[in-house]
Amino acid sequence: MHDDRKLVEDRISRYLTHLVRPALYTDRTTLNVRAWQVPGEPVPVAEVLRLSDADFSPFAIGEPWGGPWSTTWFRFSGQVPAEWAGRRVEAVIDLGFDPTRGPGGQAEGLVHTLEGRALHGLHPLNRAVLISADATSGTEVDFLVEAAANPGIQSAEGNNTHFGDQATAGDDPIYLLVSAELAVRDEEVWHLMHDIEVLDQLMRELDMASPRRHEIMRALERAADRTSTRRGCGRCARRSGSACAPSRTSSR
Repeated sequence: MHDDRKLVEDRISRYLTHLVRPALYTDRTTLNVRAWQVPGEPVPVAEVLRLSDADFSPFAIGEPWGGPWSTTWFRFSGQVPAEWAGRRVEAVIDLGFDPTRGPGGQAEGLVHTLEGRALHGLHPLNRAVLISADATSGTEVDFLVEAAANPGIQSAEGNNTHFGDQATAGDDPIYLLVSAELAVRDEEVWHLMHDIEVLDQLMRELDMASPRRHEIMRALERAADRTSTRRGCGRCARRSGSACAPSRTSSR
């Protein structure tokens, strides 16, 4: 009997990576960015809040930032568009994360309000800042991110041991600000994505001979069949009846 397990499991991974996750955010708008490079050791947020607007320089998407072990404070601002009222709005930030590595040993950030309250960290597995679960038209967005340029001492290129000491690490920026956007999160896609992730992880932990592993694999294959021909995933549900919701229920 032909064994297509590897082909199907690889397809499920591609389906999740290339179709479902990219459909999580629908409408987007770029945030305004300003930055202050900390001269020397990191400083507390109270010191940053005493800075004037002139201390923060305009910063462009795609611009390099952060010499090894340095700290940069970014200020992100914008406004919720009128047509987003009543929807879940998040700020989605990519400080130059490497998605193939875990949250340690690379760029990371800590989100602060303008009152100095720390909210949560930013790293490859958590790039979103909740602005509002039920947005109001015209809401002003303004927050700070304390970004640390942690170098990857171990990488695909080898052991970059010179990064282990500030005396040999150098001063050249090692990261790019890849993106900073306000975005609307598609709740249907969010639920579908987590359904698939949990089932996929469970499937790969089960014994190869387990009937349950086979059942989950075929259910996820059917889910991919039902949405892969309708590009856009969650958004296509509103255009053509329903694509995501039936796939979710069929995988249980």
